[in-house]
Amino acid sequence: MRYAVIIYTDTTSKAAVSDYMERLHRDRQRERRRQQRRQYFLKQRLTGIFLLLFTILAVMLTGGDATIAIITVPLGLYLVFTKEMVIDSSF
Repeated sequence: MRYAVIIYTDTTSKAAVSDYMERLHRDRQRERRRQQRRQYFLKQRLTGIFLLLFTILAVMLTGGDATIAIITVPLGLYLVFTKEMVIDSSF
Protein backbone atom coordinates (compact mmCIF):
# COMPACT_ATOMS: atom_id res chain seq x y z
CA MET A 1 0.00 0.00 0.00
CA ARG A 2 1.34 3.38 -0.87
CA TYR A 3 1.21 6.34 1.46
CA ALA A 4 1.30 9.99 0.56
CA VAL A 5 2.08 12.93 2.74
CA ILE A 6 0.05 16.09 2.53
CA ILE A 7 1.65 19.18 3.91
CA TYR A 8 -1.00 21.01 5.82
CA THR A 9 -0.35 24.73 6.13
CA ASP A 10 -2.47 27.79 6.74
CA THR A 11 -2.91 28.19 2.98
CA THR A 12 -3.95 24.56 2.33
CA SER A 13 -7.57 24.59 1.32
CA LYS A 14 -10.11 22.35 2.97
CA ALA A 15 -11.06 21.11 -0.50
CA ALA A 16 -7.51 19.83 -1.05
CA VAL A 17 -7.51 17.98 2.26
CA SER A 18 -10.98 16.61 1.56
CA ASP A 19 -9.93 15.45 -1.91
CA TYR A 20 -6.86 13.75 -0.48
CA MET A 21 -8.89 11.96 2.20
CA GLU A 22 -11.47 10.84 -0.38
CA ARG A 23 -8.77 9.42 -2.67
CA LEU A 24 -7.16 7.66 0.28
CA HIS A 25 -10.54 6.13 1.22
CA ARG A 26 -11.17 4.98 -2.37
CA ASP A 27 -7.70 3.41 -2.57
CA ARG A 28 -8.28 1.49 0.65
CA GLN A 29 -11.69 0.28 -0.56
CA ARG A 30 -10.20 -0.85 -3.87
CA GLU A 31 -7.45 -2.77 -2.07
CA ARG A 32 -9.99 -4.39 0.28
CA ARG A 33 -12.18 -5.48 -2.67
CA ARG A 34 -9.12 -6.86 -4.46
CA GLN A 35 -8.17 -8.93 -1.40
CA GLN A 36 -11.74 -10.22 -1.01
CA ARG A 37 -11.84 -11.23 -4.67
CA ARG A 38 -8.51 -13.02 -4.35
CA GLN A 39 -9.76 -14.94 -1.30
CA TYR A 40 -13.01 -15.83 -3.09
CA PHE A 41 -11.18 -17.37 -6.04
CA LEU A 42 -8.81 -19.22 -3.74
CA LYS A 43 -11.80 -20.78 -1.96
CA GLN A 44 -13.40 -21.63 -5.30
CA ARG A 45 -10.25 -23.35 -6.57
CA LEU A 46 -9.83 -25.27 -3.31
CA THR A 47 -13.45 -26.41 -3.56
CA GLY A 48 -12.75 -27.71 -7.07
CA ILE A 49 -9.65 -29.57 -5.91
CA PHE A 50 -11.59 -31.05 -3.00
CA LEU A 51 -14.29 -32.21 -5.41
CA LEU A 52 -11.70 -33.94 -7.59
CA LEU A 53 -10.15 -35.63 -4.56
CA PHE A 54 -13.60 -36.68 -3.37
CA THR A 55 -14.20 -38.26 -6.78
CA ILE A 56 -11.04 -40.33 -6.49
CA LEU A 57 -12.00 -41.46 -2.99
CA ALA A 58 -15.57 -42.28 -4.04
CA VAL A 59 -14.39 -44.33 -7.02
CA MET A 60 -12.01 -46.28 -4.79
CA LEU A 61 -14.71 -46.94 -2.18
CA THR A 62 -17.24 -48.13 -4.75
CA GLY A 63 -14.85 -50.66 -6.19
CA GLY A 64 -14.12 -48.83 -9.43
CA ASP A 65 -17.60 -47.60 -10.32
CA ALA A 66 -16.83 -44.19 -11.78
CA THR A 67 -20.40 -43.09 -12.44
CA ILE A 68 -20.04 -40.22 -9.97
CA ALA A 69 -17.16 -38.87 -12.04
CA ILE A 70 -19.56 -37.94 -14.86
CA ILE A 71 -20.69 -34.96 -12.81
CA THR A 72 -17.92 -34.28 -10.30
CA VAL A 73 -14.88 -34.22 -12.61
CA PRO A 74 -16.20 -31.59 -15.06
CA LEU A 75 -17.56 -29.50 -12.18
CA GLY A 76 -14.30 -29.75 -10.24
CA LEU A 77 -12.23 -28.80 -13.27
CA TYR A 78 -14.56 -25.91 -14.02
CA LEU A 79 -14.21 -24.59 -10.46
CA VAL A 80 -10.43 -24.84 -10.62
CA PHE A 81 -9.88 -23.18 -14.01
CA THR A 82 -12.71 -20.67 -14.49
CA LYS A 83 -12.30 -16.94 -14.01
CA GLU A 84 -16.01 -16.50 -13.29
CA MET A 85 -17.55 -16.33 -9.85
CA VAL A 86 -19.49 -19.58 -9.71
CA ILE A 87 -20.14 -20.33 -6.04
CA ASP A 88 -22.87 -18.23 -4.44
CA SER A 89 -22.04 -17.61 -0.79
CA SER A 90 -25.00 -15.39 0.04
CA PHE A 91 -26.59 -17.75 2.55
